[in-house]
Amino acid sequence: MNEAEPQIRDFVDRSLRELLSKPVNLEGFLGAVVPELIAGFDFAKMRPARREYFLGQWRSREADLLFEIPYRLPDREDWALVCVLLEHQTKTDWRTPLTTLIYAALYWEWQLRQWEMLKSPRPDFLLRPILPVVLHTGSRPWGTVKTLRDLLIEPAVFRSFLPDWQPLFWELAQHSPDQLLHSHEALLQVLALLRVEDQEQAEAVRTFRSVLQQLDPLHDTNFVRWEDMIRFILGWATHRRPPEERPLWSSLAEEMQADEQRKQELKAMQMTIADEIRLEGKAEGKAEGKAEGKVEGKAEAFRGVLLHLGRQHLGEPDATTLQAVESITDVDHLERMSRALLQAKSWTELIAARS
Repeated sequence: MNEAEPQIRDFVDRSLRELLSKPVNLEGFLGAVVPELIAGFDFAKMRPARREYFLGQWRSREADLLFEIPYRLPDREDWALVCVLLEHQTKTDWRTPLTTLIYAALYWEWQLRQWEMLKSPRPDFLLRPILPVVLHTGSRPWGTVKTLRDLLIEPAVFRSFLPDWQPLFWELAQHSPDQLLHSHEALLQVLALLRVEDQEQAEAVRTFRSVLQQLDPLHDTNFVRWEDMIRFILGWATHRRPPEERPLWSSLAEEMQADEQRKQELKAMQMTIADEIRLEGKAEGKAEGKAEGKVEGKAEAFRGVLLHLGRQHLGEPDATTLQAVESITDVDHLERMSRALLQAKSWTELIAARS
C-alpha cells in the first residue's frame, strides 16, 4: 500500500464486530468461553439489545456487542443479555469491570421498569441472567484489573460490600497459533492470523496456508460463512501485514483455490476490499477537510476580534505586527491572547501571551 492509500481504521475491531454479529460465529466463540452453557442458548432467536437500555455516556462503546439470546431451562425459556467487549489494544482498559457492571445494572433497571408496568397480579420479579465476556486480541496478556474489587481505594475492609463481579476474559495471547488452528471453530482458526501478524514472513505464510486449508470445507457446507472468513483473511493481509507483501498474499490465496470458479470468487472479494479502501479514503479526506475548515474559521474569527479590540486598547499595529497576528492559526494561542488582552501593554507582549 503506498503512502497515499489509507488503511481502513480499526480493522480488527470492525471485522470482529461483523463476524460476532452473526449467530453462528457468536455461538462458536462462546463455545470456547463457556462450553458448559452453550447448549442452553437458542442462537436462532438471537437479537441485538435495544440501545435505549444504555443511556448517557454508557450507551455503549463502538466496539461493544450487546445481544439478547433465549436461554432454555428445564421448565421454561428466558432471555439472557450477552455482552461481548472487544479489546484489541495492547494497553488494556482498567475500566472494563465497571463498564460491564453498568451495562448489567442498566439492563436490570429496564427490566424492573417493564415489570412495574405489568397489571396485578404480577409474577415474582427475578433478574435476567447476564453473560459479560471480554475478547482481548492484544499481543500481550491482559495487564490490568479484572474484578470490580480491584478498583476500590483503601481501606480494603469496604471490599466486602462490593458486588463480586468479574467479566469472563478470553485472551488471544494465551493461545498459540497451532492451538487455534487445531480448534474446530472457524472463528478461532482465523484469529490465529492475529497471533502471527508481527512474525517473520515464513511463519505468517505457514499460518495463512493452514487457515485457508482449515476453512476449505466451509465453501460447500456454508458458503456465506466461508465468504465472511475469507474477507477477514484478505483484510488481515491488506491491513495488518507490510504493504509490499500484498501481491504475495493475493497469489497464495488464489493458488490454494480448488478450481477456476473459486479463484474468480476470491478475485471479486479482493476487488471489493480495494474499493472499500478507496471509499474510506475519500470519506476520511472529506471529514478532515471539514474539520480543518472549522478550525480555520474559528481562528479567523478570533483574529478579527483580537485585532478590533487590540486597536482600541493598544493602538494600530504596524505592518510586521499585523502580519504576525494574521499568521497565527493555533486556536489555543489565540484564546490565550484574548485572555491577556486587557493586561497587555504592547502588541509584542500580547502575541507572546502564554496564559
